[in-house]
Amino acid sequence: MSTRSNGHVHPEETGLVTLGAVSMHCSHNVASNLKKYREFIEAAVDRNVGFLVFPEVSLQGYFWTTPGVGSPEMAEQLQYFRRVAEPIPGPTTAILQEYAARHNMLIQAGMAERALDGNVIYNSAVLVGPSGVIGVFRKLHNQAEWPVFGPGDDLSVFATPLGNVGMFICYDLCFPEVTRTFALQGATIASLSTAWPMQGEDPATDYYGYCYDVMSRANAFSNQIWLISANQVKRPPSPGCPNYYGHSRIVAPNGKIVAEIGHEEGLVTATVDLEGALERARTLDFFGANLLRDRRPEYYTRVAQTDAPPALVGAAV
Repeated sequence: MSTRSNGHVHPEETGLVTLGAVSMHCSHNVASNLKKYREFIEAAVDRNVGFLVFPEVSLQGYFWTTPGVGSPEMAEQLQYFRRVAEPIPGPTTAILQEYAARHNMLIQAGMAERALDGNVIYNSAVLVGPSGVIGVFRKLHNQAEWPVFGPGDDLSVFATPLGNVGMFICYDLCFPEVTRTFALQGATIASLSTAWPMQGEDPATDYYGYCYDVMSRANAFSNQIWLISANQVKRPPSPGCPNYYGHSRIVAPNGKIVAEIGHEEGLVTATVDLEGALERARTLDFFGANLLRDRRPEYYTRVAQTDAPPALVGAAV
């Protein structure tokens, strides 16, 4: 396990906080993954991390093949996740709360969540603080995960000592409306738990990796908020698994990557001025333009339109 940091600031300075993101080589073994959780949390404590983010479903591992409806692979994975999914609050969040309380830390974990009625499983991110569960996000854009995981239906942000936090998961990054919704609720941080795969085998030239890079920076820049991304990395030991891209990172409100780790397992951290960088992005970095203030929402009504698009103005008849 390796660690990276930006190495340019000191946590004892007033107003600074250390953010952390884990690139985790996961398996389909909860005990093994939970052991890594503990190791990464201890490493984060040594770095004075105030907010630590783990990847998508990193507690139980993600799909090992894409589950087609009615396929044997779907049935096998449905049985697995029904067996290992946990309620929230539950045993793992209780462990995370112990660490959070002991070290005054916020921890975001990705896990398969069992709903209260026991019948629906969600692909969830849970935010835990010293007093317990602060909030839960259930993956919104998960069309390829049905019928194993049910869809989420909420884009709330959650109040924390670091400001409002909006959690989201993997494919949600592809929809700019998600982070914009967070920003309009006053989010300081958008925190992504993901299992972002590679298309090929070379992370230096991988197209899916390129997409991840562009979208993570663009979502931070266009909303002038912090973005933390924690990704799975490398191939899990189960047969058929994709090669995950890694490159967990911390992106500033001006779209610049403050710190990241490459295609390797490890912890990346950055000690930053959350509010100072947000204010700088909205008053200085990009022509001094505040992109939220300068919106023209009265002309954006089609963004939420769900019926067929209207005919183009001036279209030939």
